[in-house]
Amino acid sequence: MEKRRHRRYSKRFKVKFGEKSFTHNGFSGDVSATGMFVVTAQGPKIGTRLHLEITMDQDRVLYFEAIVARLALVAPELRQVMKGGFGVRFLTPSETVAEMVPHLKDPSRLQAVFPTQQALTESWERELKRGGMFLWSDRQQQLNTIVTVEIDIPFAGRTLAFEARVVHVNPEAGRYGLGLMFLDPGAATNAFSGILGHP
Repeated sequence: MEKRRHRRYSKRFKVKFGEKSFTHNGFSGDVSATGMFVVTAQGPKIGTRLHLEITMDQDRVLYFEAIVARLALVAPELRQVMKGGFGVRFLTPSETVAEMVPHLKDPSRLQAVFPTQQALTESWERELKRGGMFLWSDRQQQLNTIVTVEIDIPFAGRTLAFEARVVHVNPEAGRYGLGLMFLDPGAATNAFSGILGHP
């Protein structure tokens, strides 16, 4: 069973989506810091890149780019009791900028994001203070490979980058869970603790 790394909230917003324009309609079923589930009768293929328009109220409309990560297909006779649709992962700023700057697509370069202080604090308690981290990637890595991890921390206005060694690889449904240990754990933990205000 997949262990979700970000808490999900049940929120209902009007959603328009499509590959090039907003050609389909649905509504949000749940939302997290990194993605959302869209309740709809249309089911794009896993891996499809979509544009999303999310209407929060009359004055607020948000726009995202996202990748379809999972599908929930429900038979017509069950749609009164079960929600059909698809889950998406929001693209991070690092991923979109990498399309403009080709060298950022280097397979040894990985991206992670901590959009809120709570997300960073939870990861700090779980792994960062021990000198490593876990992240999901669509790129396969070999054990003991040295990679560069670029970490966006938008709530603090910071982007950090560290070299790390791949110490664990867990393939799952077309993606890879990577256990990483920083090559300079002291520098990494000092940077994270400084952002969190730890002594």
